[in-house]
Amino acid sequence: MTHCPNCNAEIKSGFLKENRLANEKQVAFIHDFTENTSESYCSQCLNDMLKLAKSNFHEELKHLKERLETELQNIPIVTVHSPSNWEYNTLGIVTSQSVIGTGMISEIASSWTDFFGKESNVFNSKIKKGEENCMTILRTKALLMGAHAILGTDIDYSEVGGGKGMLMVCMAGTAVRFTNSSHPGIDLESFESLQRCKMRLEYMMSKDVEKETLYLFE
Repeated sequence: MTHCPNCNAEIKSGFLKENRLANEKQVAFIHDFTENTSESYCSQCLNDMLKLAKSNFHEELKHLKERLETELQNIPIVTVHSPSNWEYNTLGIVTSQSVIGTGMISEIASSWTDFFGKESNVFNSKIKKGEENCMTILRTKALLMGAHAILGTDIDYSEVGGGKGMLMVCMAGTAVRFTNSSHPGIDLESFESLQRCKMRLEYMMSKDVEKETLYLFE
């Protein structure tokens, strides 16, 4: 190859005027994260292409994480063990734990609100946060198993930390995958979209971005 397929610069060797082609990993990374599909790149155009690919990579990664967080909510978590008209295969148990600090402020607030016969909003908001954390973990584990829903979910609360104002929220349920294509109130297409999002995210997380975008040549 005498000229760069991307910018048509002459490929040449020499101590001061060297212009060489990029390596295979760099070319593959650019193809993955830009619309440019040139056969290769040279030292004159590679740096700009790597910067663009790296910028697109981080933008897509951010978007995928936000999308995954949103679409995880499509995985239902229910307390019943066998919902009516649900046909499914059991995949296994999923569990989660979240430790939250209630702290002195919550203890004081709880004491005052108990005195007035009211609930502590501060304390309750922290418990709610712990529950939300647990549900996110359950859904994430279910997604990794290829599950569509979590049944028979149980939730428990216990004090930990020897009186230091720490509370543990625990959840456990059974991950299941539907065997028929239609369930009332559930959009199975959203699960397929979620699986594609997960697979793309896993692929991107496997990339060693810094190594693959180094300005090096074969």
